[in-house]
Amino acid sequence: MIHPVSRAEGVEREGALPRAGECPEREAAAARLGAERRRLFVISALLSLAAPLLPYLTGAWETIWFALAAAPLPLAARAAVFLVGVHLALAAVMLPLGYFGGYVLPRAYGLSRQSLHAWATDWLKATLVSTALASAVAGVFLWTVNATGPSWWWAFGLFVSVVGVALVFITPYVLVPLFFKMQPLADAATVERIHALVNRAGAPVRDVCSLDFSRRTAEANAAVIGLGRSRRVVIADTLLAEFTPGEVDAVVAHELGHHVNRDVQRLLLGNAVLIWLGLFLASRGATSALPLLSLPSMGYVPGYPMLLFVVEAFFLLLSPLLNWWSRRLESGADRFGLRLTRDPAAFAGAMRRIGCQNLVELRPPRWSEVLLATHPALYRRIQLAESSCPLALADS
Repeated sequence: MIHPVSRAEGVEREGALPRAGECPEREAAAARLGAERRRLFVISALLSLAAPLLPYLTGAWETIWFALAAAPLPLAARAAVFLVGVHLALAAVMLPLGYFGGYVLPRAYGLSRQSLHAWATDWLKATLVSTALASAVAGVFLWTVNATGPSWWWAFGLFVSVVGVALVFITPYVLVPLFFKMQPLADAATVERIHALVNRAGAPVRDVCSLDFSRRTAEANAAVIGLGRSRRVVIADTLLAEFTPGEVDAVVAHELGHHVNRDVQRLLLGNAVLIWLGLFLASRGATSALPLLSLPSMGYVPGYPMLLFVVEAFFLLLSPLLNWWSRRLESGADRFGLRLTRDPAAFAGAMRRIGCQNLVELRPPRWSEVLLATHPALYRRIQLAESSCPLALADS
């Protein structure tokens, strides 16, 4: 059941954010929202597994595939139509949950500023991009299995690894502009401060830009996106409007820490290792596994949804381990940010303000933190800052 925030809790309704650490009503709202999102995660995970699996078990995917066989199209074109149709159908199945989690909940809790039309436009753009990408990757997988024989697993692994690096590189040029207006930050004083942080961190960036978050949400964030020459600092206009200069620097310093610590490269490598390991195991276990999955071969086009089910289950089972690793990387970036700014009070204030403005739980249930969280609990990050000695940070 949704418990919307009261008028006193709505940031955009009152026009002013409570001071950091002084928003008990919003902390209560954050706890309720966190519980809602955990329930939504469980339902979404179950539905994302059932959606590709059940139609295959009932023969629906094969019926569609054989119906396409009557069309006067080459095999490759029929496979492309089938794959696009599968991903569009799965997106349609997940749409009600996406609508609830992406539109209903944020509006009920005073976070979203989007109209239904604007949200639907964003959903459509995201669906089309993800469908095109997923269908292309699936098509390459099926072609690789059928064309390269026993070498399919490493050939496809190499392709996916290259695609992963390419996506990170093109994010500032292609993906972000699809949803946000990104432009060079006009505030000269802020740009000067951020460049000073960048120079001290030794993590060169191409530019410092702002994102128009305020058109969509009351939430605040910042990031360092891209890779190599495409890398740039992006700061939400909501962060610039509501956070003090020291708090803005603290958030950006944390993001710079990910690049100095090479966390992007670590994540790319870690994901590649998992993908290659999964593909290797699939190539070695295919003979015994295919009959259990009711698949005649790995390259059987209407059997692709079953393989998609297996992949989703594989990563769902590994998600607690991946989340643990992500929390370690985030803690490392926190420590780097504290050393870079040498201002623990600003970092702690930024974390409190993020909790208040973004409705992030201060103390989520321990099981939720262990199994689901990609970041340490907010109170842990605040404790890390408050236990840091400025003199020790200056000497480190």
